[in-house]
Amino acid sequence: MKTKKHQHLGRKLSLIGLLLVIALGVSQAFTQQDRGPSTVSDTLMAKLIKMKGRVISEGRNTQAVSQLKLVSYRLEELSLPQTVTLDINQRSVEVNKAWRLTVTGGPFPVRALPPVIWIDDVPLGSGVENDRLTEISVITFDRSLLREGGVIALSYGENKETRAALPETLSVTGR
Repeated sequence: MKTKKHQHLGRKLSLIGLLLVIALGVSQAFTQQDRGPSTVSDTLMAKLIKMKGRVISEGRNTQAVSQLKLVSYRLEELSLPQTVTLDINQRSVEVNKAWRLTVTGGPFPVRALPPVIWIDDVPLGSGVENDRLTEISVITFDRSLLREGGVIALSYGENKETRAALPETLSVTGR
């Protein structure tokens, strides 16, 4: 036999559950509204992270640096399976290529904040770790962000002050 206390608790839990369901529904509606021609699907991004690319350049460093144990990098060009329309520098642009920048080293720690790869003072985006936690890769569609001689750095979250830089700079002209 339920007491009033248990009935009251049950109503509270039901109300909390209902509010969570409503919040989730509203969140999904906004997410679907935001997805337009200027976004890339999660499915395509997952394919690009694993796709074989054409290596443009690779660093040659072999010694780990910083607490994050950064070693080197690899820059690859990826050919998209289809043309995608994106907003780049506030302009709608059709792209058929992407670039994957991979930082090597580790094993990298798994943290609450995502790993962010930077070129100079510009965050390219949140990185994706490989299974062994020895590589973190980020995809960009904006070739202009990949500057010759740019400093490659890694942070967790977008805090500039906590970045660790690779001992070598980015080469975009070849190995």
